[in-house]
Amino acid sequence: MAPKRETALEAWGKELGHACDAAKMTARQLAKSLTVAPSTISQWMNGKRTPHLEDVKRCDDVLGTNGFLARYYERWVTREIPSEWDDAWLAAEGLANLIQNYELSVIPGLLQTENYARAVMRFTRHSPIDVEERVHRRVVRQKILTDENPPMCIFVIDEYALRRLVGGPDVMVEQLAYLCECAKRPNIVAKVIPAGIEYYSTLPFMIAELDNAKLVNVDDILSGRVVEGNGDVVEASKIWEDVREAALPPKDSMKLIEKVIEEWQL
Repeated sequence: MAPKRETALEAWGKELGHACDAAKMTARQLAKSLTVAPSTISQWMNGKRTPHLEDVKRCDDVLGTNGFLARYYERWVTREIPSEWDDAWLAAEGLANLIQNYELSVIPGLLQTENYARAVMRFTRHSPIDVEERVHRRVVRQKILTDENPPMCIFVIDEYALRRLVGGPDVMVEQLAYLCECAKRPNIVAKVIPAGIEYYSTLPFMIAELDNAKLVNVDDILSGRVVEGNGDVVEASKIWEDVREAALPPKDSMKLIEKVIEEWQL
């Protein structure tokens, strides 16, 4: 098993520890100077708790690090902290009984291999470190599919996503084989909209159905947004039924995926 990858927050915590050592100050002394609990400093150093930027700046002042900790924090750690949109959607995914996902040009994130996800991230021109952080978050997010009580998931994928080269033929073969493997699980249904059907137009989206609510995650050119209004959710549900109706049955979808795998292997 590969060793656990260090997060940016954990790396920042180590820098905080080094700064304390250089200043000949213990964690308890730093806590007293900042008027926080010693356990808070320990959690910062271990990457278990995220400090506010103002706290980081105060650390710089007390330790005499000339703004280094704040610059490091703003450059790397803030990229790792989920946005308000991420928080809302990831919370919904974690509580969902049913997830419905339509994708037009890529394999759904919940079903992506690490190599495929890494290649997708590189298309967005992120830095190498940022790419690895995002791939890590995507892998962690996928754990909802294999926990003790996973949601039922229905994925509808346009055939274009199977044929669009992402990361090279080997990556595509690995990814599509993994897609077939996932589709064998009792809580996962994968359907493909074949090429050549009548034109339809929609953006990728997901619907999470919870015990007492439905939320929609709609992708746009920059990121995504969570929609909760009843009217919008009803409209998204109608669109979902249209795209699901256009897709092949699961068995025929698997046959198409297997055919595309063979073509990528040529």
